[in-house]
Formats: sequence, C-alpha cells, structure tokens
Amino acid sequence: MRVELGVLALILGFSTPAFAEWQLKPFLGVTFGGETTFYDNDQAVGSANVVFGGSGLLLGEVFGVEGDFGYAPGFFTKDRGLVLGSRVATLTGNGVIAMPRRLSGYSLRPYFVGGAGFVHAGAEGSFGVAEVNRTLPVMDLGGGVTGFLSKRIGVNWDIRYFRSSSRPDREGELQGPNPEDRRLSFWRFHTAVAIRL
Repeated sequence: MRVELGVLALILGFSTPAFAEWQLKPFLGVTFGGETTFYDNDQAVGSANVVFGGSGLLLGEVFGVEGDFGYAPGFFTKDRGLVLGSRVATLTGNGVIAMPRRLSGYSLRPYFVGGAGFVHAGAEGSFGVAEVNRTLPVMDLGGGVTGFLSKRIGVNWDIRYFRSSSRPDREGELQGPNPEDRRLSFWRFHTAVAIRL
C-alpha cells in the first residue's frame, strides 16, 4: 500500500504541466574529505580537489528525478609526484524532494537528493602501472538550494556525500593495505548555473 501511495504521489507531482520543469546544471566545485582503501601513494584522497560536471533534472511541484555526472581529475595526485595521472568519475540517477514551488516562489528553493550509480577510479604510477582502475557501485545523498535570477537563469549550490560499496581486488592489480575491501568515499560541493528549459 505504501509503495502504491508513493508512486501516486510521484505521478501527481508531475501531473500538472505548469508545475513540471526541466533544469540543466553545469557545475564547478571541489571534492574533499575523501577516504579509500585503494593505494593512495601521494596521500591526496583527503585533500580538496577540483571537480566539474553537470546534471539534468525534471522537477514537479515537489518530486523530481535527476541524472548527474561529475569528473575530478587528479583525485589521487599530489605534488609528491608518485602518481602521474589520476581521476574519479561518478554517474548517478537520483530522486529529488524539493520545497513546493508555490511556497518558495522566486526565492531560494531547497531540496534533498539521493540515489545510486557508479564511480570509476583510475590512477597511473611513475612506471606506467595502473595502480587503480576500478568501477564500483556508489550511493549518494545530499541537498542544496536553487534560486532563479530570471525566468530562465539561476544559481545552484549543492553538497553531496558519495560512498561506494566494497569489492575485492582483481588479479594482477596492485593491492593496498586492505585487498579484500575496496572502497572509496568523499564529499562534493559545487556551484552551478541553473538553466530552466
């Protein structure tokens, strides 16, 4: 019964075209507070790192759905020079719950977001060896606010926590301190341009 009511509420959230809108949000931000059981030779995972990407959102009066992509070059790389190149990329599908549009009006509209997808981590060492090359399932949870400066253009601030599930090492891959427990987690804060279509 609860599932049926949830589906009905979601449908009603999109049922009135006047209250359903598409938003595109190209963003630039930072990752921070990272932890991993992968080899982190440069001890860079916990440091702040640039991230960019974008999301597409279909938002009704309260409920919405979102696709989000983020790319953080140099995620495992620091000035120590032990890692030549590295990256982390996330691709997630999320559900969104926002303050009703009729209540927020033209002010900031807060929302909560959560979902799941995949995270890819890659790093190459000084001798061209792929120290990390894994794709793992990931869950994300967070929130933010969006405010429109005009009918079409606005600004968005968003913070999310990403945490992968555990996977064992593959044969031939360099092992870190916990070869049977491969995990990665980090926070992402970004600012985006919100484009209402």
